[in-house]
Amino acid sequence: MKKYIYIFLILTAAGIAGCKKDYLALQPTDTENKANFFKTQLQFTQAINGAYAPLQGLYNGSFWAMGEMRSDNTSYEYDPYDRSGTNKEEIDEFRELNNNDMVESFFSASYTSIGRCNIILERLPAAKLNTAVADTIAGQANFLRAFNYFNLVRMFGDIPLVITEVQSVGDAFRLATKSPAANIYTQIIADAQAAITKLPVKYSGTGNVGRVTKGTAETLLAEVYMTQKKFDLATPLLRTIIASNAYRLNANYADNFDISKENGPESIFEIQYIEGPNGLGSDFIDTFIPWDYYDSDVTGFEIANGAQNGWNIPTHDLMTAFEPGDKRRAASVIEFTSDEYGVDLPFIKKYQSIAAVQGITGNNFPVYRYSDIYLMLAECLNEQGFVGGSDAFKYLNLVRERAGLKDKTAGNSVPALNVPNQDAFRDAIAHERQVELAFENHRWFDLLRTGKAAAVMAAHGVRDKAFKKPYWNVNSAAYTNIRLLFQYPLNQANLEL
Repeated sequence: MKKYIYIFLILTAAGIAGCKKDYLALQPTDTENKANFFKTQLQFTQAINGAYAPLQGLYNGSFWAMGEMRSDNTSYEYDPYDRSGTNKEEIDEFRELNNNDMVESFFSASYTSIGRCNIILERLPAAKLNTAVADTIAGQANFLRAFNYFNLVRMFGDIPLVITEVQSVGDAFRLATKSPAANIYTQIIADAQAAITKLPVKYSGTGNVGRVTKGTAETLLAEVYMTQKKFDLATPLLRTIIASNAYRLNANYADNFDISKENGPESIFEIQYIEGPNGLGSDFIDTFIPWDYYDSDVTGFEIANGAQNGWNIPTHDLMTAFEPGDKRRAASVIEFTSDEYGVDLPFIKKYQSIAAVQGITGNNFPVYRYSDIYLMLAECLNEQGFVGGSDAFKYLNLVRERAGLKDKTAGNSVPALNVPNQDAFRDAIAHERQVELAFENHRWFDLLRTGKAAAVMAAHGVRDKAFKKPYWNVNSAAYTNIRLLFQYPLNQANLEL
């Protein structure tokens, strides 16, 4: 039986531990409270578990809509009978308003985790913990704060930068002022660097599966540098991860998503879920399966046929991106022809498992996998100068070979395998990342990072509307304004007034 970090809520939903001055000076000594909680190793372990906790809701809820469905990889199946899912349709088609509840939940959950990290990092120095233990706790908090801020700044741009414990409602309003994105990136880099120095390459003992490691922090920092076009700084980090021998590719691509093989040798970071009525389960397959899929063979239950189903549906653009013979296609999607519309509506297979209770599975969600390291390094090397037959080709082809595909080379006589220059290699990397990391919330960020989001999504919008129009209503505003940033949530904007 695999061991998980035990995640539960120990702090308030806003991440506020309380005011400095209490109405009652006396604190009970036989119960845990603000005055006596942050003292022991167990208490700080519980606190850092609480900082991981919001990630479960993020990945179960809004992240796949904002990180994958926002891109050309996935869309939705229109449900004419239950129109309560329009908030997701709006995100897919760039029509969401600043009061979209999914966007708001992403924002608030991210700051909940950040707030909990701030408390830990402020309280930790006063605790008398073993240095190694304190470093491991601090390293996780540094990483989680950096990770949440990285997601936020890419989604929203300028955002509040809060790196101290919020002590009062007045503090919350004061700290709601937006900070320039450049300042956010400075803090992300500082936190990621701190995490790298403090985190172990791997953990010993039980109960630590799912915790971030030095390699996780190095991966995050490398991605940050790549987003800033600092490929020369990302390269040594990626080479260090490879040299650590802490990870390796699974021989079988599908093993990355087998619920019995979670946290395997390719896993660098994945969000942990536990099947059962404990509030820690996932519901990916139930959400992503078409609402008119009437067989129970996929989830073990009849589909509820409502707005809770039919999301993150693979697009025609993605399906045609798979090359003939690519083993990842069968491992990633289930082919399906809609009973309602008579058109092909494949759905995601990566998170498929049958649970005892409908909608409560134990499928984890991968954040960073080792194949991503190879593709990131190949991209970095190419950006610093194209060289035919270089290491950039080696790392690209290691990923392709696992998928059962032939190598790409410079000067290949087969046009589809020929990569003659730097621009062609960029295209090859973009293609490989699209299919290798499909449904893992990378595609939208990749389009942003490479400056292709506006053009790719405008062209996709034309094709997507043409596909949908004969079968269901298409909003006239769909894809008419390809925004690179989400609108700042209305509830948060009101705090600045």
